[in-house]
Amino acid sequence: MKILITRRINNKAVGFLKDHFEVDYIAQNKPLDQNFLLSNLKKYDGVLSCVSERFDAKVLSNAVPKLKAISNMATGLDNIDLRKAKELGIKVFNTPGIVTDSTADMTVALGLSLIRNIPNAFLYIKNKKWKGWDPEAFVGRTIQGLYWGIIGFGAIGQAVAKRMYGFGPKIIYYDPYKDVKHIGDSISVKKVDLDELLSKANIISIHVPLERETIHLIGQEQFNKMKKRPFLINMARGKIVDTEALVEALKSRKISGAALDVFDPEPLNGAHEVLRFNNIIMTPHIGTATKECRKLMALRAAENLIVYFEGKYD
Repeated sequence: MKILITRRINNKAVGFLKDHFEVDYIAQNKPLDQNFLLSNLKKYDGVLSCVSERFDAKVLSNAVPKLKAISNMATGLDNIDLRKAKELGIKVFNTPGIVTDSTADMTVALGLSLIRNIPNAFLYIKNKKWKGWDPEAFVGRTIQGLYWGIIGFGAIGQAVAKRMYGFGPKIIYYDPYKDVKHIGDSISVKKVDLDELLSKANIISIHVPLERETIHLIGQEQFNKMKKRPFLINMARGKIVDTEALVEALKSRKISGAALDVFDPEPLNGAHEVLRFNNIIMTPHIGTATKECRKLMALRAAENLIVYFEGKYD
């Protein structure tokens, strides 16, 4: 069996695969382009990939009959044409669960930074503008008593609710596939429809997968329903928020600010209009970027291939 690793990953995971297969390891931190995949993927039985590689219908069709499995080092699978993979009999794996804590931590970090205007306060000092204590400088909000609305109440959404509980917000969520009233023994949450969440929430965080139904889930119509001018946090995928509608919402102050770990298009052009606003925080898709998480993601992605080719998956 021959395996391709498309990106530099944890060395232990590489060694794990080399113990079981012949491995071609592209030990560079750069995404593979479509031409490379079209020309080379047909040489491999399995691939350990990252979200930066796009396995569209053309790439997948060109890789069979040899290619049997793709193990994506990510929770999301929107970089893979899953319908085509199923049609061709290519098994696709991801790394769910592992990213929950790191992504939830990052959500809280961005939310607190946003609501307390921490990045701009730091720049104020760095740019030598601070002359003394000012009771009207960088006034934010106290989270106690506010409504924190969570869109998508799977593992990550619930982990965010657990972390925020101690800060005292009222936690509401929208998820057509979940019906949760309590997390653990003491954390009460309330399920609402999307319109109610948009109208009530002071802070909104997004944690849904990118699917046909969630593309532009938040657009002009939804921004118009945000009655409390909330802070918006997107930790999911860029296309879930309509970029043009987001820019207009920032211009018209329909929202108080935004924190985005993902964007559409991605990577973001440094000249993009959204960067002109001083009430936005952007990070370069690093929601899962902790040492612990990256190591476990790589090991799980490697394990997926080993277990599959040993015949232990259905």
